[in-house]
Amino acid sequence: MQSSRARTILAGIAILAVAAIVIWAGRRPAEQAAAPASPPPQAAAAASPQAAPEPENTDPDQRSIRIYEFRKAADSGPDRGREIFYYKCWFCHNEFAGPQSAPDLATVYKRKQLLSGRPTTDDGIKDEIRNGGAGMAAYKYTLSEADLNDLVSYLKSGCCWNSDSPPPNPRFRANTAGLTQ
Repeated sequence: MQSSRARTILAGIAILAVAAIVIWAGRRPAEQAAAPASPPPQAAAAASPQAAPEPENTDPDQRSIRIYEFRKAADSGPDRGREIFYYKCWFCHNEFAGPQSAPDLATVYKRKQLLSGRPTTDDGIKDEIRNGGAGMAAYKYTLSEADLNDLVSYLKSGCCWNSDSPPPNPRFRANTAGLTQ
């Protein structure tokens, strides 16, 4: 009898302690609640018409957000498009996929129309990527308009590297001073 009563009392104390911790953690200091949140200076400086704004509470040293948003190589333009191409397009549109695979995109602007019948224009290619087609996945819920603009700018600028010699890593700095052959 005594042990069950002691357990009940201990359970009540534990519930009260957890409730107190939750209430204490949920409270914010008055000055923090009253002050409006200001965007970080990096996000304000990096904002452009095409670039998506960075989330408010990102750490500029955290590379994962740049990887998630396809911004390791560049914030916008053909270099960012190359990165999107590698992660989203290359696994089908490459020279190793075989003759029954997706067509080569290096010559896409030399064709009169796409395989789906859409015109070979920027808007036609964006529409094909957005809505997909026979044998192609749709990316309208995956890629934003800025992503599509960067991807199309990469296709126009001379898309698609040879896999035997991929593009150089812009962050790699080799020290060749001590190497001799």
